[in-house]
Amino acid sequence: MEAKDQYKKILLIDDDENLVNTYSAMLERKNLADYLIPFSDASDGLSYIQSKPKADLPQYIVLDLYMPQMNGFEFLKRFQQLNEKQSEVEIFVCTSSKKKTDRDKVMQYPCVSAFIQKPLSIDFLELLIKH
Repeated sequence: MEAKDQYKKILLIDDDENLVNTYSAMLERKNLADYLIPFSDASDGLSYIQSKPKADLPQYIVLDLYMPQMNGFEFLKRFQQLNEKQSEVEIFVCTSSKKKTDRDKVMQYPCVSAFIQKPLSIDFLELLIKH
């Protein structure tokens, strides 16, 4: 039997509400929806991170690149300035962009683990939660 208290939380920052709702619904069917913390605006996601002590931070961030307001590039720039928190969180950039320049730019950030094409599989999100 798996210990749910050891499951990881994912902060999902993506302005595509349909995609976020799909992920949430699929995780709900697996009783894992409580481990997904969605934000449609990167600045709100950043504020959430800033408001949390290190012990309460999500273990992962799944970040879209191209969003209105604050985009993923600006989010990464600001997140990097949170020295005490950035070592606690692993970021997966998930985007529809196929530009090598975008990939190269985000992979320069030490907190970014991967540049992944949208849409993510629900299996990937479940793996992160249960890892």
